[in-house]
Amino acid sequence: MSKTIQKFRVVRRPPTMKSLFSLVVVDADGRPHFPLTTFYHRLTQQLSDGTARTYLNSILAFFTYLTTDAWRVSRGDQWTTSPDTIQQAVRDFLVEWLHCKVQPKNTYAFVTLTAHSPSTVRLFLAALKQFYAIMIWEGYYSFTNPLLDASTRLLDELEREEGGRHHMPQVSGVEDPVTVYPSENFFRLAKDSWEVTPVDDPLLGKMLVEGAAKAKLCLRDQIVVRMALESGARISEILTLTIGDWRELGCNQEVRACSKGSRGRRVKRLRFSSTTARMLWQYLNTDRAQLDLELRRREQLSERDPLFLSQRRKPYGYEAFKPHWKRLCQTVGITLNIHAMRHWYTTMAMRMIMEEAQSSAEIVLRKEELVRYMAWRNPETLKTYENYFKSIGHYGIQDKIHDSLEKEVKDYVKRQSNDAQQKKQIDFVVSQTNSSDTHGESSGSKKEPLQSSGWEKLLALGGA
Repeated sequence: MSKTIQKFRVVRRPPTMKSLFSLVVVDADGRPHFPLTTFYHRLTQQLSDGTARTYLNSILAFFTYLTTDAWRVSRGDQWTTSPDTIQQAVRDFLVEWLHCKVQPKNTYAFVTLTAHSPSTVRLFLAALKQFYAIMIWEGYYSFTNPLLDASTRLLDELEREEGGRHHMPQVSGVEDPVTVYPSENFFRLAKDSWEVTPVDDPLLGKMLVEGAAKAKLCLRDQIVVRMALESGARISEILTLTIGDWRELGCNQEVRACSKGSRGRRVKRLRFSSTTARMLWQYLNTDRAQLDLELRRREQLSERDPLFLSQRRKPYGYEAFKPHWKRLCQTVGITLNIHAMRHWYTTMAMRMIMEEAQSSAEIVLRKEELVRYMAWRNPETLKTYENYFKSIGHYGIQDKIHDSLEKEVKDYVKRQSNDAQQKKQIDFVVSQTNSSDTHGESSGSKKEPLQSSGWEKLLALGGA
């Protein structure tokens, strides 16, 4: 039986314990890992808590690899070793654990994803580079950042020897103009043209809403699914809602919500159906009230209380929601990413705009409204959906081509069948005639030659 690999993991601080850190990272032996814990603590001062936790989680597997891989252990490799050793360890980790292709270049390595590579490779490299940057700043790592290429590390060392020369901004006119921005990363991923994927199935929403009841999802999870489908919000935006977010807009069909990169600030509104609003009222006064430590109902909750609670009586999170989403997908018989609900909403909105707008000016106006509602930081995101609908606009012509081709094929098959039937009838008549002639000759009767009119009758029998 294979031995289970003990992994680096995160331990929440007990409520009764006072500490600077909200969580502690422990190694495979259960001992606190102070550098990784410090890394997360510093990240929370720069990024949102959710982003900081995502960065931390993305590099834990690498530290598990360093402490459990037989070759690394025999060599004594640790995260504190020289940049060359760390680069070799990262390369092996990319190949062996993340199933990437790594091609060495002069001063960097070129990384290509394969069909078996996870989608988090870029995040892992960015987080690990940030980890070493923080460790250097904190004084825990005595070398230059191993995730930077050789030329960048050399420039860093030269600047440190010069006393850390401060670069003036480009608009000052003091610095030489910069027109090309080469990558400073040692591991450089092949460029991939990522774009959102429209989910163009009008029945998907109905399927998921009905499937949530069939899958026996609790009232809370049914509300979360409905909110995602009806508002186009990210699941993280829904799960971080508070009572105040809903109460501020009248406890009806709208809530205040944060957006990606807003660092917890409520910068957007989400709107959902009146049915979902009624379900939310019911949830707050029943299921949630039973989980509340003080059994409070809606009107008794404070502004900062989370809108949704887990079975452990804590704020409901993304990881806790995932198993219920998986059960829902299994019930309806589909494989779908949670984020696809947001793509479905946007695709349906774009379809209605294209179908119902009365003029090109109205189309432009409705698109601008959609961009503002979705709070897209990059309005270019809309072009993905526009390009999709431009491409399917040709589908009508394609359908006509397909119908025409299908008709021609059917006509051809029908003609071939008729010709074969005619030939079969002619062969049958000829064989009967020959048989009659042979019988007549054997009985001594004279064979009368067929007249031209006889041939015409014969051919007529075959349909000619």
